[in-house]
Amino acid sequence: MYPAMDVTAGEKERGTMESLLCSPVPRTAIVLGKFLTVLAASLASMLCSLLSMSVSFVLGAHLLLGAGAGAPHGMVVPVISLAGVAGVFVLIVPVAVLFSALLLAISLLAKSMKEAQSYVSPLVVVIILPAMMGMLPGVELNAKLALVPVLNLSLACKEMLSGVWHWSYLALIFASTTVYAGAALAGAVGLFRREAVLFRS
Repeated sequence: MYPAMDVTAGEKERGTMESLLCSPVPRTAIVLGKFLTVLAASLASMLCSLLSMSVSFVLGAHLLLGAGAGAPHGMVVPVISLAGVAGVFVLIVPVAVLFSALLLAISLLAKSMKEAQSYVSPLVVVIILPAMMGMLPGVELNAKLALVPVLNLSLACKEMLSGVWHWSYLALIFASTTVYAGAALAGAVGLFRREAVLFRS
């Protein structure tokens, strides 16, 4: 959120947007550079989260089982698939592109960092609610749910981490999220070309 707000509303607030637009660089290149900055921050935080989760899970299972000892009677120790972690990373990339572009576009509409924060904050709810729905018992991945952003990822991650792979649904999730991401990025580029948005006062 904060890199997206800083490179858009933050630059407007500091008055550096005008000098940037005066440089002999196409506006599309400028907005793509800003987008790649936000995406890099998003992917870095995602990679750190996945690594942290994986290491915590492995260490937790090792501590629970003890050095060479079996699990206590009646205790089920969950198993996480390393291939599933890699699959989660691949599926999250288009989602990161989607939300990086959305954050950039929404923040660009604001005049200041404070206003951008008020615009962007509701997006957290849009992400959390579908993710929580995906964790509910009885909600299973199907063709319709594979088209719903975030919910589809939550359901797919749950299955991949347990070693279950539905390749047709995974392909549908990746393709649909890529289309949404492309549309969001095109929208961000379109907004950046509008003077009324860039110099909104």
